[in-house]
Amino acid sequence: MRIKAIPAYVLSVLFVLSSCAHAQTPESQKLHLKFIGISGKAIPATAIGRFHCRDMADEPLPARTYVHDGSATVVLPGKPFQVCALVNTPGFGEVVVYADNKGQGFTKPGWVDFTSEAAATRLMRVKSALKQAEAEGVLLSQGFYQRLRAAEKESPHKSLAITLKAGEDLTVARARHRIAQMNGQPREGFIFGCNAFGYPARGPIYQERFKELFNLGITNVYLSHYAPTETTRDFTRTDNETAWLLSNDMRMKPCPPFYMASGVTPEWLKNRPYSEVKQIAHDLVKEVAARYKDKTEFCEIMNEAHDYSNSLRLTPDEMTDLAGVTSRAAREGDPDVKRIINSCHLWGEYAAEPTKDGKYRRSPYVYLRDCINAGVDFEIVGLQFYYPEYDLFEIDRLLDKFSKLGKPIQITEMGCQSAPGIDPNAQRKKGSAGWHSDWTEAMQSDWVTSIYTICYSKPYVEGVSWWDLADAVSFWPYGGLLRGDCSPKPAYLRLKSMKKSWGF
Repeated sequence: MRIKAIPAYVLSVLFVLSSCAHAQTPESQKLHLKFIGISGKAIPATAIGRFHCRDMADEPLPARTYVHDGSATVVLPGKPFQVCALVNTPGFGEVVVYADNKGQGFTKPGWVDFTSEAAATRLMRVKSALKQAEAEGVLLSQGFYQRLRAAEKESPHKSLAITLKAGEDLTVARARHRIAQMNGQPREGFIFGCNAFGYPARGPIYQERFKELFNLGITNVYLSHYAPTETTRDFTRTDNETAWLLSNDMRMKPCPPFYMASGVTPEWLKNRPYSEVKQIAHDLVKEVAARYKDKTEFCEIMNEAHDYSNSLRLTPDEMTDLAGVTSRAAREGDPDVKRIINSCHLWGEYAAEPTKDGKYRRSPYVYLRDCINAGVDFEIVGLQFYYPEYDLFEIDRLLDKFSKLGKPIQITEMGCQSAPGIDPNAQRKKGSAGWHSDWTEAMQSDWVTSIYTICYSKPYVEGVSWWDLADAVSFWPYGGLLRGDCSPKPAYLRLKSMKKSWGF
């Protein structure tokens, strides 16, 4: 179904109605946040990204918000909340930062300065993490402590820049300390994976680079490819990729056999009642699990189903029920299969936007919790980590949050770019904000080094899979570890070197 563009006059009317509602809300129900840059000038609304509210459990909180030049407004949602915004912090870079009123949450109307609040929040969180690190035996330089003390005396902008960097440095230091405790012994079974969609088209150099770095490949088993009609099955591509991986002593994992993104949902499946959808899903997942049961340990039973990839327009309750259906189907097809529920957009900011029809949306964490509470059997939490515009400290906190679900985690897709701007050859043309500056191959290498170090250090993370080894046909813009000609970028060489240092 093609969604028509909303006419400009309709958007104008909606903007006026929204502005009127904002104006009619009494000041006693509003929190205003000043956004002033380091130069003293108002930060333009266009430079305040991803502004949203979260509750004190760090879940997205639906609330009416308005962003203006130099300020933002929140209509008080009736419970303590924190606010987040993607802003450029001179001296560090452009990432999402939090402000939580010193851990108490905002509850009262009035005016506050966002940068001052964000600096205080970050300093408090880094100090708390520092205590944990010291208890673990992590040794930090005197320079680290000096910078942290200086942050308490600096201006809000400088303090925020210092503590953003300190948080990242502390996160990586803790990860390296945990790895050092392994005494050079590699983690048995740890997955270094990548989708194998470039086989065989990208040629022998691609194949050699793939085998040098990875021990698991993900095969293409998208619905529209293997089930183009209700009665037709074509596993040729999946079988070819599988045979190549297994013949080279690599493990194999099929991508999700029932994935409801619009781009891979065949027309024959659309506009069916849920009673038919769940039977079809059951049969397809069972068929795929049975077909590859002697070739893989894994089956992704749901992918991006947290009210995000939902071309079939199922209700939240149906999405939860469908997870149970596909869970049982996978086990019927392969009694020993390890079932994965895979999620994207892990902070779930979309769920902070109130819907006009009164329907609620769930973050990935809430969806997984709902599945567990509903008795859905699955073994592994799958998380996608394309560069999220959050810094390493917040990524580390998010991983620990998902670990509280009590299941091992696999990073099922990961990517970041190596150049700024538009990539005409990528599936997603435009990338994310720069991390510490505009993206370069060197900065991609730094992020890859840090994120793999963090993930490898955590016992509950079973593996990491990069998405698309090479540029030219990648999903994420300039997201390959190889260039378009399959020559290695610095990130490829750094990851290869890290693996060797870990005993692989």
